[in-house]
Amino acid sequence: MSRINEVFKKIEKNGLDAFLFSSQVNVFYLSRFKSSNAYVVLTKNKKYFFTDARYYEGAKEKLKDWEVILLKERLKELQNFLLDNNFQKIGFEKDKFTISFYENFVKDNDLDKKLVGFNGFLNDIRIIKTEEEIDIIRQAVWKIDNVYQKILKEVKEAKTELDVRRRIVNYIFEEEGTGESFPAIVASGKHSAVPHWETSTSPIEKNALLLIDMGLVYKGYCSDFTRTFAVGSVDDELRKIYEIVKEAHIAATEAVKEGIPIKEIDLAARNVIKKAGYGEYFVHTTGHGIGVEIHEEPRIYKTVEQPLKENMVFTIEPGIYLPNKGGVRLENIVVCKKDKAEVLTRTPLDFVEIL
Repeated sequence: MSRINEVFKKIEKNGLDAFLFSSQVNVFYLSRFKSSNAYVVLTKNKKYFFTDARYYEGAKEKLKDWEVILLKERLKELQNFLLDNNFQKIGFEKDKFTISFYENFVKDNDLDKKLVGFNGFLNDIRIIKTEEEIDIIRQAVWKIDNVYQKILKEVKEAKTELDVRRRIVNYIFEEEGTGESFPAIVASGKHSAVPHWETSTSPIEKNALLLIDMGLVYKGYCSDFTRTFAVGSVDDELRKIYEIVKEAHIAATEAVKEGIPIKEIDLAARNVIKKAGYGEYFVHTTGHGIGVEIHEEPRIYKTVEQPLKENMVFTIEPGIYLPNKGGVRLENIVVCKKDKAEVLTRTPLDFVEIL
């Protein structure tokens, strides 16, 4: 699934002898092995996995075509490996290293003369998903759809926002998710006007909007989902902005096509909302890439000139937020195909009232 051969070619293209990956997310992406303390070193054609005794046997069992090396003394084995192999130029993820880690890593050795820092070294590879990755994300999306349908049936019983989140977490595990992609946002009433509201002990209001933004992790990949619905009846303006956001969402989805500048997706949504008179209340990007991280490239925003490519996977999530009244956000995950978007999310965009 991971495109190691492309990484080998990129290492060679950049004139490097090896590349050290230290971030948990990229170590997992490359190896498909989850560890809280592991490092990957790739040369032009070989793969090395370093981890401590807690993960060593498991890594050896799973990573049959890797050389798995035990870390006994913090990072000593890793440092010695990089020094003893006559590497002259070693790439590393400078956007993932802390200053403190770097200082300790090169202390009392010559590694600082060999290390060459890169930002987002794997971004251009990770941004295009394989069919296997898309299938896992699709399953993750369908599972969070199932969670939502279960929550709709129980929301009248829930007393607080946190009570709803508790149910979400329980159902995530029922759906074979390994956890939340991020702490679920459950925002009732005027809280729904805060795009990233922190779920609280506030009661679920009657005759008000309820916004739920949630996701699960499945086989290491994230899903992301937002729906807004009414608990009881809501006033005409809240219904109106719902329909505007729905129209904006559909316009953005219909704009998806290989080769267009990414900004056109955002502008398609933004123009609908602006034309309706609510432009100042759409305060974030229209979407973001998703994969082994909840936020990846590409960024779906009005300034991004980058062309859209087939098998980019991202969210479409326009919103309108009226301070102290309520907000609406509708979010699906889509895959860019040659002539259109493949919408992975199966839950309809229609307005729902829980009476």
